[in-house]
Amino acid sequence: MLSIPFSFRGFAQTVSLSFENVTLEKVLKELEKQVPQRFVYTRAMMDESKPVSVHLNKVTLDSALQKCFGNQPLVYSKDQRFIILKRIPPSAEKQVPAILLTGRITDENAQPAQGVTVRSKLSGQSSSSNKNGEFSLPVEPSGDILYVSGAEIQPQEIPLQGQRYIAISVTHKIGSLDETVVIGYGKTTRRMNTGSVGKINQATIAQQPVDNALNALQGRVAGLEITQTNGLPGSSVKVQVRGRNSIAQGSQPLFIIDGVPLAAGNGILNQLTSALGNPDASPALASGISPLISLNPVDIESIEVLKDADATAIYGSRGANGVILITTRKGQSGKLQTNFSVKSGWSRITRSMDFLTTPQYLAMRHEGFAQDNATPTIANAPDLLLWDTTRYTDFKEVLIGGTAHFNDVQASLSGGNSLTQFLFGMAYHKETTVFPGDMSLQRASANLNLQHRSADSRFTANMSVNYAFVKSNNAIQDLTSSINLPPNTPPLRKADGKLNWEEGGARFINPLSYTEADYNANTDNLISHLQLGYKVLPGFSLRVNAGYNLTMAKEESITPITAQNPAFNPMGASSFGSRLLRSWIVEPQMEYSNQFDWGRITALVGGTLQSSSNDQALQLAGGFTNDVLLRSIDQATILNATNSYTQYRYSAIFGRIQYNWQDEYLLSLSGRRDGSSRFGPDNRFAQFGSVGAAWIFSNTFKDKLPFLSFGKLRASYGSTGNDQITDYQYLPTWRGTSNPYQGVGGLMPTRLFNPNHRWEINRKLEAAIELGLFKDRLFITAAYFRNRSGNQLVEYPLPSQTGFTSITENLQALVQNTGVEIELRSTNINTRDFSWQTYGNITIPRNKLVSFPGLAYSSYATSYVIGEPLNLINKYRYLGVDPATGIYQFEDVNKDGALTAKGDFQVLGKRDPDFYGGLGNDFQYKGFSCTVFFEFRHQTGLNYLSDMTTSRSPGRNFNQPVIVLERWQQPGDIAPIQRFTALNSASVIIPASQMISSNAVYSDASFLRLKNIAVSYRLPASWQKKIGCSNARIYALAQNVLTITGYRGADPETQRLYQLPPLKTLVIGVDLTF
Repeated sequence: MLSIPFSFRGFAQTVSLSFENVTLEKVLKELEKQVPQRFVYTRAMMDESKPVSVHLNKVTLDSALQKCFGNQPLVYSKDQRFIILKRIPPSAEKQVPAILLTGRITDENAQPAQGVTVRSKLSGQSSSSNKNGEFSLPVEPSGDILYVSGAEIQPQEIPLQGQRYIAISVTHKIGSLDETVVIGYGKTTRRMNTGSVGKINQATIAQQPVDNALNALQGRVAGLEITQTNGLPGSSVKVQVRGRNSIAQGSQPLFIIDGVPLAAGNGILNQLTSALGNPDASPALASGISPLISLNPVDIESIEVLKDADATAIYGSRGANGVILITTRKGQSGKLQTNFSVKSGWSRITRSMDFLTTPQYLAMRHEGFAQDNATPTIANAPDLLLWDTTRYTDFKEVLIGGTAHFNDVQASLSGGNSLTQFLFGMAYHKETTVFPGDMSLQRASANLNLQHRSADSRFTANMSVNYAFVKSNNAIQDLTSSINLPPNTPPLRKADGKLNWEEGGARFINPLSYTEADYNANTDNLISHLQLGYKVLPGFSLRVNAGYNLTMAKEESITPITAQNPAFNPMGASSFGSRLLRSWIVEPQMEYSNQFDWGRITALVGGTLQSSSNDQALQLAGGFTNDVLLRSIDQATILNATNSYTQYRYSAIFGRIQYNWQDEYLLSLSGRRDGSSRFGPDNRFAQFGSVGAAWIFSNTFKDKLPFLSFGKLRASYGSTGNDQITDYQYLPTWRGTSNPYQGVGGLMPTRLFNPNHRWEINRKLEAAIELGLFKDRLFITAAYFRNRSGNQLVEYPLPSQTGFTSITENLQALVQNTGVEIELRSTNINTRDFSWQTYGNITIPRNKLVSFPGLAYSSYATSYVIGEPLNLINKYRYLGVDPATGIYQFEDVNKDGALTAKGDFQVLGKRDPDFYGGLGNDFQYKGFSCTVFFEFRHQTGLNYLSDMTTSRSPGRNFNQPVIVLERWQQPGDIAPIQRFTALNSASVIIPASQMISSNAVYSDASFLRLKNIAVSYRLPASWQKKIGCSNARIYALAQNVLTITGYRGADPETQRLYQLPPLKTLVIGVDLTF
């Protein structure tokens, strides 16, 4: 073996050669004088080599080697130190000669990527890119695969198809600490962030088969509590960031999509009641159509949740309850790419309760009559005397036991160069329900994003447009409310397919009539954003953000005559609702950033002008005699119509100063002066601000603590306001009288003039530590927060002489939320072929009403208690069933012989979770990947007893959960359920009504839910080449897979027995990129 020493001269070299018919070895020795590598070969190889004639002037080493080895029986491979020669196998000599592939490698910013290794799979030869990102490499003319790798980039496999030039775009490996985090009016990294920001990215969202991106956040972000209202597609979602801050006003976070506030926020779009819920119910029970259903989850790049004062104060009053920033996907530079994705799946309900069979039900009914000392009659017991007592129908299976179908198709086109990038996508989504009949939610969406910068990088422009049309077709009532029909109820349809309403002369309510009626809601949503920027001087730039959001919702509820019992001579009825929400925003900004000897300063100054309007109308029509005319309002004999228009205007100036000293000490100061049209002229403006600081102490102690790779202490304090009150609260309002006087209509006051109410103020404090251990293989964040919301806006009672019962007024009531959040992420195994990561979070929240002057004399006296949570259980104490009488018993606290809320209510718990969070594991083996994620909550909630109203007491003609068999039957029995009653006797019904107001209806609703499983396989590059694509992936996704709980009810998340629970979903799909 011969080896020739060399001296290092750098990697970007050119060579010159001029030889005529000389030995290969002579040429190689000359090359070693000009390049840093040395050749490795044997004497036999040189003896077998052919003479070389070559004349080259200042060409790359790769080009010179190609010329020298073009007709030699040898091949070579090279790295930064050696060029190793090998014989070509005899079989290979007969193959088609290799071709020279040249190319250019750029990074995600379209800049040249130097030092990237490219290797041919078939020949084994490799090369690396120069400072211009260029390379050349001999490859096989067909069937070859190019491996692209480097220490700082994500590896790639690229199938080759005989091309002689290729452009490659690579992505840098980004550690979690240096991952970009979107904050208010800017970006930072986790390493340099002084605030509390939770984030999930597009990969996490894409793993979950959800129609609403909010559901993808469940259990994923510390301090964020997400609760589905029901299992219907498009239904609203309850969102709370670090607890409830307000006694009587809104506690919803601010939702911003690409810099544009969502006009509807997380409110409810519909006005009409349907299976989706009743929008006019109390805040705890209200549900309907979610505005976020109009945003395709696949179009989202990331969701950031801003929690503490440092992160939210720059949004002023709008950020009092947290901020959720949604950033949509953008195009990347590089070759034109087409992505196509299709997935299909199935859903069924997660969990319900078992109900009585027909024999059990009939026995319950007979026992109820016996306990009441009454005899069944045809009038009060047709189920016992007229209907078939051998018939059994499982109405839970009939009404909500179906399979919902999930179909989704996505297509996008993206690409661009270093100056301009674009992305255009379209999608269609359809999801049916588990109800019988043809009901579904359909969404068609399109998104466009354009980014441009000038050649000198001084001017930038970014535009995004997202549009979606959503059509929701549903029943007018949740069929889950009828799963308690008697199991021997007559068939719901006659032999001819028409609805059945009676048997043996006894009528019954037919739940299929809810499906014969028709509820339709059509929603259009447009979100557009434009950002223009210009760098005036080095470090000094101007920019303006402008956005527009338009949401139109039209709905109709049609109840035809055919959907009603003909015995009552019904007439048709129609309801029509429309809502138009508009919002625009303009935010000019100036930013200065410069590095000085004493640190880096970044200063931002800007302003906000925002306007939102809500224009809605409601028409209720009745008296139709023909179903064909139901959508013609002029044919109605009864018509009630209302409309309203409100406008909200908001303006602000804001600023932020950030200081960074040697990436070790960080300081952030922000301030904002807000003006809101929801307050009187003298109280319209208010000031808010925050200070955040951080010390990256690992820079100081890394030599003394070698296991510590990162350590940061951070703290923040600041104030935000809350103006989530109804528009025009300070103005006196009037409405027309319903009874005119002498033919002339009049006006009557509906609200008193109230110019004095002011902003609620939320003061936030946080301290946290972030630790990266063992080269960040283990990363832990622990945070303590305390939010105090004062100057509460509540309904203050008024004397009856005023003509009003109350007025909205500020009281010095104080609500406090404290808590601890812990986040963990670990890299357990990380090898070339296999990796395993674990991540999780837990939040331990505490809510408390610190003070409320005059609480005992207010209308809130029985709802709240000082020193206790706002969501407290302040009820009668349930003592169980009296063994002697079989009747529910409750504690008479004041011993006056009567049960009253004022005298006998006690604090017996709370409905806020004791703790909640999530735990996940990611596994990857070669092309396979698997994610398993659990969500958990430890909480007290409403159980099945809360749905046992007096009209549905066990023993009545409604089916019951099997659990009611644990009832009292005779003196001496110890049982949790009082005796059955068939006729609502007063001795039983009064305690039953008191039971609803006691702690008996609350029990442990804790659960551990296997929230998500995602399994995927990325096809090898050789397979991808055969189907002509650059990336191919097949996958299976499952949501709400398994719920482990001891909850005595249906689903522990929704906590309603007669409301459709969340669905468990299984989806399979394929992603292709061309």
